[in-house]
Amino acid sequence: MKKTGLFILAIALTSCTSAPKDTADWSGTIVQNDSKTEIVLGVMEAYVENNLMESSAMHFAEGAEIFVNDAKLSFNEMATAFAQGHMSFDNIAHTNVTATTMYYNNGEVFTNTWYDWSGTSIATGEEVKLKGYCAWGWEGDKISYVYNAFDPTAYNDAMQPN
Repeated sequence: MKKTGLFILAIALTSCTSAPKDTADWSGTIVQNDSKTEIVLGVMEAYVENNLMESSAMHFAEGAEIFVNDAKLSFNEMATAFAQGHMSFDNIAHTNVTATTMYYNNGEVFTNTWYDWSGTSIATGEEVKLKGYCAWGWEGDKISYVYNAFDPTAYNDAMQPN
């Protein structure tokens, strides 16, 4: 009986399969606990604390391409725009953050973040909530590309109440 149990356990362990190795250019390895993911989480926290310019500029490549809902910005323009949001909202927070970095077989590296954003409109007292996604491209240890997407309708409405 003991040998039968060990035999069944051995079969069960060897029959478990992992995902096949995919060598396509846009496949690769995804990780959650690496330095790039930690840097991105730090940049997100710097935004929440309203010190993006002071604490995060060193993580961005010179001339990084930054898009916020298809508007192309420089790092300074992004930092300024995000700081202005703090003049319209209190209690800005990112919650339910998922961040992972994908090391693609073609050499490209992107950190992807999904998050819930919230803030309280200073003008109306209304809490605004939205979902967002951001892709962060890397050149070496510097962020060279950012695409941040979210529906800005409720955000904009709370900034300019009727």
